[in-house]
Amino acid sequence: MAMTAVCALWSRVPFVPTSGAIARTMIREAHLRPGDKVYDLGAGDGRLLILAQREEPTITAIGFEIVPVVWFFAQVRILLARSSARVYLKNSFRQDLQDADCILLYLIPAVLKTLALKFDRELKPGTRVISHAFSLPGRPATREVLVPRRFGKSKVYVYEW
Repeated sequence: MAMTAVCALWSRVPFVPTSGAIARTMIREAHLRPGDKVYDLGAGDGRLLILAQREEPTITAIGFEIVPVVWFFAQVRILLARSSARVYLKNSFRQDLQDADCILLYLIPAVLKTLALKFDRELKPGTRVISHAFSLPGRPATREVLVPRRFGKSKVYVYEW
């Protein structure tokens, strides 16, 4: 709870970890292939990147996180998992995404609106974008997957550029 409050004050975006069932669904829907370059924008504690690399060990897993405390937790989690995933303390909006094969997201709609424009400029055809809970404004999802939760369901949106 305190971590969420600190994150919201620092970046105007709360830190809400992705649950295991949703993370597994996101990775399954990403259809990772050997050698893929996978980005997690707003990587949080790195759990999606670690899971993605366990699923397909040959991927390059890179995340960007803007909140120093959360970034630190990602470093610890990656170290403990003995993963080669990397999470950088950087703003996702300033990163070149042209080489992405897959992008993982769990961000609020206001941020997704800006990212959708960036994706249109930078992503190569066929890049997969997987978003938890929120759709990309103005762009129809290729597929929507409902994930059962303790209290209701959550959606995973799958896009292909």
